[in-house]
Amino acid sequence: MNTADSSSPPFPEISNVGTRPSTDTEKNSIHGSGLLLADGNKLNTEAIAWSLSAYGGFQDIQSTSQAQEVLSAIRTKRPSVVLLGERIVTEGVREILSELAVRMGETKVVVFADELTDRQIDLVVHNRVTGLLSRQDSMRNLNEQLLRIANGTPVLSPFLKERVELTRDGQFRCIASAHLKKLTDRQWDVLLRIAEGRRVSEVALDLSISAKAVESHKYRIMKTIGASDRVGLCRWAIREGLIEA
Repeated sequence: MNTADSSSPPFPEISNVGTRPSTDTEKNSIHGSGLLLADGNKLNTEAIAWSLSAYGGFQDIQSTSQAQEVLSAIRTKRPSVVLLGERIVTEGVREILSELAVRMGETKVVVFADELTDRQIDLVVHNRVTGLLSRQDSMRNLNEQLLRIANGTPVLSPFLKERVELTRDGQFRCIASAHLKKLTDRQWDVLLRIAEGRRVSEVALDLSISAKAVESHKYRIMKTIGASDRVGLCRWAIREGLIEA
């Protein structure tokens, strides 16, 4: 997804669309007050709100960049869809989802998931989330996805399909989370040490196993997490917060 900066207008791809009134179909498809955008970056939030308003799909679009303001807006605005950025998710997703569960049974929760770790995605999908979207989607696609979600249809961005699966019954499943459950305790021991940069011989000595056994564990680990080499394994470990960059 394009981002706004000081030198160019945000999301130039909508310049040929223009502002248009909502169609009868779109008006009938939206419930409540509309859409609430919550992103930790205020500029991004305002740019997305401005861009989506040009499509006319939502009658009312509110935006905020603070997790606490999200809770207040949910209570007062009663939006039909809440779109949360990654920073908002990490700061207060439990409180937000709890508030929605208590007060807003029909409100749909949507999350930008590009920068979330697999463990964070696993947490999100086990709560009442109706959409996992990507900032790589065009604004036109994002608008269409949000309208489908407002109508109650679960949506998974094509850019996230390597990490998340949308099952036939409309449930999200974190692919990596399912794979991680297959790792044995010994494989976790090997994974963490290799990710920290230790050599195979050092890992073998530390765990009192043979170098051949370490290589075998490393191969199975990489196959499980979808890494093609040691660099990919380390990047995955950093992304998951297992080690520091």
